[in-house]
Amino acid sequence: MSSVPNHTPESASHDSSRQENMTIRRAPNLLAFLITGAILGAVAGFLFGLLGPSSLYYTRGSIVGFFLVIGLIVGAGLGSVVSLIIDRISLKRRRDVTAQVDDVHDSGDRPGS
Repeated sequence: MSSVPNHTPESASHDSSRQENMTIRRAPNLLAFLITGAILGAVAGFLFGLLGPSSLYYTRGSIVGFFLVIGLIVGAGLGSVVSLIIDRISLKRRRDVTAQVDDVHDSGDRPGS
């Protein structure tokens, strides 16, 4: 008899945890900025068209609709520009970390099974 531990080649070749380098940063949600800018622009355009001067050639409804659409487009554009500026700022504040990754799919022992 020998005192060599009983390791199978299969268990020796599978290392279930490893170290990986990762980058952590907070990125803004572009869609949220786009929608918020569009809503604020539409409200501003609606108010500008409603409270602005009247015209002999156009009805109040067409003036409001025109400024509402223009405000919506400009607001969405400004919202996306703000999002891109904040994204550039978040690139400067990123951190590099080392994480330990555990592979839970290698083992046959699954909790709850």
